[in-house]
Amino acid sequence: MEKVNETEKAAAEGISVAEYKPLIILAPAGPLDPPKNKERKKSEVKPFTKRNATAYITKVAILSALSTVLYLFARFPIFPVFPFSVLDMDFSDIPALIGGFSMGPVAGVIIALIKCVIKLSTSSTMFVGELSNFIVGCALVLPASLYYKFHKTRKGALIALVIGILVNAAVSIFNNYFITVPLYAQFAPVVMEVRVEFACEYGLAFNLLKSTVASIVTFVLYKKLSPILHL
Repeated sequence: MEKVNETEKAAAEGISVAEYKPLIILAPAGPLDPPKNKERKKSEVKPFTKRNATAYITKVAILSALSTVLYLFARFPIFPVFPFSVLDMDFSDIPALIGGFSMGPVAGVIIALIKCVIKLSTSSTMFVGELSNFIVGCALVLPASLYYKFHKTRKGALIALVIGILVNAAVSIFNNYFITVPLYAQFAPVVMEVRVEFACEYGLAFNLLKSTVASIVTFVLYKKLSPILHL
């Protein structure tokens, strides 16, 4: 802002200084003027420390152990007509979902992977069941936890779980038709005769039921557990 010399202007216009009204010229903002800060405040990011890393590893390990126990011992058949206990119901996706919501998608995938790797030592499905469980489990955990990472509200959690259920159902059809049944057919060729029914009917119904149950339990439990799970 620039003020013109009052005495010189008054003399030039032939009036007294007392009667002269100063002219105020508004100059454009210069480079030294402080800019207006219109940026949104960003959420505080906690620095990565050894303590945080230890807490992360500990919580992943606990949830992985719980998921493994549920995978090994809390199982029962849904459609026993199929061999190899391939459609046994279990609740091992619940700890993976809770871990994914509280610590991020990578943690959820790690929990699902550790569970399946440990299960390999007692596999009764020639490792096919564990591979299928990991693929379909990640199809539930990964999209759900990714969405929730950017929408951390109760409504966001509900939408995230619905997305996870739908992706899980779609991936289960692809997985059962192109991966699970052909691999089982190496040991029991008869399963190829029910490939379509397995992938699009029994397998789809099984995975919809399993993912829905896991999602409901996660939705009920997560907010109660989140204070002790967040880093």
